Amino acid sequence: MLYSLLSVFAPMLLGAQIILTLVLVKGEICPGQRGRIHKVLPAIAVLWLAVASVKIEAFMIVAAVFYFYSQVQTKKTRDEGPLWVLYLANGLSIAYVAILMGEAPSWPAALSILAMVAMLGAMFAHLLLTIARTRLQAFHRILPVVGILSAMLTTLCVVPYAYRVDAEVLATLTQPLLISFALMVTAIIVWCWHIMMSKPVSKVQLTVAQLLMLVAATGFHGLYLM
Repeated sequence: MLYSLLSVFAPMLLGAQIILTLVLVKGEICPGQRGRIHKVLPAIAVLWLAVASVKIEAFMIVAAVFYFYSQVQTKKTRDEGPLWVLYLANGLSIAYVAILMGEAPSWPAALSILAMVAMLGAMFAHLLLTIARTRLQAFHRILPVVGILSAMLTTLCVVPYAYRVDAEVLATLTQPLLISFALMVTAIIVWCWHIMMSKPVSKVQLTVAQLLMLVAATGFHGLYLM
């Protein structure tokens, strides 16, 4: 289970990095917001460090993210820092996830990893942006919608794979599958709660949704290993 959890970290971190890079480069953010976003980057580096315990190649991404963090300010700043290092980290992350997709046992498993880039990445980026007190209000609606669409894609990946397995194996997988689907749906509901209730998004809400989605994604990944 630990291997599956660390494996789903990679697409989650890739998706989050892409969104944060987009915010830093194209977003209309004030100096304070830029500094606060810089401040959450170590969380990405630390999680990549955990992934490096499975594949040492991920350590190059850790080094790139930490180097970028060391070159930028975490207070009010307009300095973008060495963005080429951030682009390098993103490129290495894309290569890492592409390798994971190439090593996947089947095309539904590979496509599921791609869906997790959007689903888990959007959720983790939303959490980090909320911690950074972003004023980009559109992301509070756009990112949950991305999550809903990618959750649908995840479902479309699991169904063809389950259809191909033996009846005996499928019987043992039915309960774990249903639990994973239930957790994924619950995570989406919690994630979208602020939209449905017309309330401000909260860090606690997004943290709960993130944990539920990680458990669901870990269950789906474990399915493909059987």
